[in-house]
Amino acid sequence: MNKRTTFKINGKSIRAVYDQEMKIRIDLSDLCKILKSEELMRNGDAVKLCPTSIKIVFRPNGKETWGIKPIDVHNLLNTARKVTTLPHSFIKEIERWANRLIESERPMVHKSEPIVFNYKEGFPVTFQIVGDRIMVNTTQITKQFDKLPSEWLRIAATDAMRHEMEENSITGTYDNQIFTTRGRGNGATWLEGPLAVELCNWIAPQSGLADWCEEYIRKLETQGVPMSAPKHQVVVQVTQPPLLDEPLPDNLEDALLLIQKLKSKIEEDAPKLAFYEEFIENRDSFKSTRIADELNISPHQLHRFLFEEGICKYENRRWVVLPLYRTWQCDIPYAWTSSLGKTYIFGSSKRWTQFGRESIIDLWKQKHQES
Repeated sequence: MNKRTTFKINGKSIRAVYDQEMKIRIDLSDLCKILKSEELMRNGDAVKLCPTSIKIVFRPNGKETWGIKPIDVHNLLNTARKVTTLPHSFIKEIERWANRLIESERPMVHKSEPIVFNYKEGFPVTFQIVGDRIMVNTTQITKQFDKLPSEWLRIAATDAMRHEMEENSITGTYDNQIFTTRGRGNGATWLEGPLAVELCNWIAPQSGLADWCEEYIRKLETQGVPMSAPKHQVVVQVTQPPLLDEPLPDNLEDALLLIQKLKSKIEEDAPKLAFYEEFIENRDSFKSTRIADELNISPHQLHRFLFEEGICKYENRRWVVLPLYRTWQCDIPYAWTSSLGKTYIFGSSKRWTQFGRESIIDLWKQKHQES
């Protein structure tokens, strides 16, 4: 029998059930009600917006109604934002709730062996890669100053910072920012990298400890340490142009003919070369649509693929990478220059880096070798 549960969001109830594999389905009707978008259910648009929709029973002895996976919640939110009068903060709360459900369903994360670096003699700090996060043993750090991590974590400003880091995707979810290990001599509080850096700033603000900690976190993120997903190397298959297989001419007439063929081939390939130089080689960042075009798929298919591979998630109305893949994405600021020549920056958009583009294409090809 499927396990049933009910979630409460700002006093509103959403029914859900877990199947035998403990995968959750959310009552689509309840979700539309709290979004004040019941019309989407009546006209069938809600089901069309959610590809994972299936009929399922949410109440004992009840009728089958539509249920969806958490990944489709953002499809509803994008539509609801255009028509609802609900506060933006409430929409964001539902989005965070859905992301927590998504993360809770991910397979058990890979943990690396503990990695120890010495800040200085007699001051070891242990790092560990847990899934897509870098965790730091902060008990080792605070012990050097006769303090405990809990002293910092109890401060109200720290708690507010944790919520802000979660909201801005600097860290994982609030509950996953910390874990503890127990045992005689092995008890420790582990904090996710960005939080550990802030703890260092609090406990030893002028020592350089925070900069050192951040440096080693970045090394673990970008260098060849075993992680949940290996850095991919693109393998390009180069095909030999047919003209290069022709034998060298032994007379002037054949030489002129070959020159003419080569000239025609260069002229034929010139637009392709110009396209590559403009849109690939000479660019530092790429939209998802550009990468999707290269793979001959839609941006929706691309984002869903990256989500299922545990590389990105949908948050604040855009797709953002998880912390381990920060080097795959960059922020491009929006700029406006006034008639007086002054430039103003207002917001930014997410783009894929050259490294991110190559990694995505390589990963797609690895997973779709038959195509």
